Amino acid sequence: MDLDTVIIFGAGSFIAKQIIKKIKYNRLICISRSVKKFKNKNKKIKIFDSFIKNIEEIKKFTNNTRITALFLNNYTVDNLILNKTKEELRLEIEENLLGVFENSKELCKIMINNNFGRLIFFSSSRGLTSDIGISGYSISKNGLRGLMKSFSKEFARYNITSNCLSLGFFDSPLFLKIKPELKKKLLSKCDIKLTGNIDSIKNSIYFISQSKYLTGTTLYLDGGYN
Repeated sequence: MDLDTVIIFGAGSFIAKQIIKKIKYNRLICISRSVKKFKNKNKKIKIFDSFIKNIEEIKKFTNNTRITALFLNNYTVDNLILNKTKEELRLEIEENLLGVFENSKELCKIMINNNFGRLIFFSSSRGLTSDIGISGYSISKNGLRGLMKSFSKEFARYNITSNCLSLGFFDSPLFLKIKPELKKKLLSKCDIKLTGNIDSIKNSIYFISQSKYLTGTTLYLDGGYN
């Protein structure tokens, strides 16, 4: 079954690009500062560098459609707490949390008019449990879970669900750059001692999008990370 309208925030990331290759949709909106430079001739796809700045055009493109929104905002500045600056923390919270809040709030106004909406916030199981050097990232991802639950409480009455999808380790360029001994240590924390695949993410997106009674929860797609 095809998804109707898909909006992807952070569409320039590796995971986002792989998702786009796997899912089927009637309309696709990509929000990314990096994807903007590519030419697009497909009328089913719109590419913007900002959601709010282009919201009027987006409203017309998504009018009376069933929107599934994926938030893949993922910014981190690795540093030990004693060395971490206020500016580093501010950037992480602004990108991973505050920007997501503003875009979600405006998007929900469109979803209310359409009487349908699926908000899927991508989180990180390592970020949620935290680790050495990722304090700001962990703070922002735990804040994202609170955001997700708040949106579920306030918008479920409009047939808008809000959930988190917490990812483990995938064969992204960033993960592949990690030293083999650290990679082995990270994977050893998973019940399944392997990296995940994009099909698992795709299946989870379809499941959340098609499940009216699923809201306010976090699905852990992490191979049993603990």
